[in-house]
Amino acid sequence: MYPKAPQLLQGKGVTDDPVTESYWKVANGIRLTGMPAFKTKLTDTQLWQVSQLLAHANEVSDSVKRVLVTDITTPAPPLRSALSSKDK
Repeated sequence: MYPKAPQLLQGKGVTDDPVTESYWKVANGIRLTGMPAFKTKLTDTQLWQVSQLLAHANEVSDSVKRVLVTDITTPAPPLRSALSSKDK
């Protein structure tokens, strides 16, 4: 890919970018790079949350990074169902 994708949770990532720039990139994607647009998949609040997370990725604790980052050879941890046991 060109430009090369940044490692978002390693090193500085995109923490030096303005939050508004990250928001635009998350919402609209980056043409010809493989970065899709998420404005039809996420709410406006979620887009801002992702942008804020990226802006402060260098401050995220190691325990949180372990949850956010999964090795492609290791299955992601199971998500808890939003349904209660009575709804199943």
